[in-house]
Amino acid sequence: MKKLALAAMIMAALLLTACGTQEPDSLEARVQEQFGAVVERAAETIERVRRDELSHVTQPFDPADAFTGEMDVDAQELEYLEAVGDYIVEGMPEGLSAYDQYKYLGFVLSYCADYDYELHEDTLNETPYGALIEGRAICLGYTNTMLWLCEKAGLRCSAISGYASWNGEEHGWDLAYLEEGSYYMDITWCDQRGEPGSSGWNSCFMVTEAVLSEDHGIWTGGPATGTVDYR
Repeated sequence: MKKLALAAMIMAALLLTACGTQEPDSLEARVQEQFGAVVERAAETIERVRRDELSHVTQPFDPADAFTGEMDVDAQELEYLEAVGDYIVEGMPEGLSAYDQYKYLGFVLSYCADYDYELHEDTLNETPYGALIEGRAICLGYTNTMLWLCEKAGLRCSAISGYASWNGEEHGWDLAYLEEGSYYMDITWCDQRGEPGSSGWNSCFMVTEAVLSEDHGIWTGGPATGTVDYR
């Protein structure tokens, strides 16, 4: 699998902690231990493909769009999740264009999560905790996590609900706001089409209304007002 090496590093750190051979002495140490490699990898990837010629103007996150779903984990784990989110945002390279700020967050999400095809009694795969901490997400999990990360980064983002045209099933994605207009980001499909930084991954990132309508059905939200083909 494309995340095998990264997952092995994270699992090794988890096992060391669980076995008592390495005990992080703070919340920050735990975050660094388990997410340092992810953030570093995402930062290195965005540095290779960064678009410095694009606008650095951003729109602030609208509190009305905030993720409000419940996550069935204890308060300590919620505190850890918040620290992970802060660490991801703090690890964003300086001076990125607005476009690349969104893309960096998408890269982190792709490196952390795989699409969850299993059936579970819980709904954590619809949440930031499931995507980032447990590494499992369905489309709603990717959508909500991107929304949650954008809020932490101060980037305007909205959740979109619709359908996938190829099978008619419910699907979700996000709307990002650049200076020249808004664009759709379907990180679920980005993640399934290629590695971060590849043309396949980029094929569903910052796409126009016309491009999205080629393979997505009727949706609630939008429209995307941007007209630039960033693919």
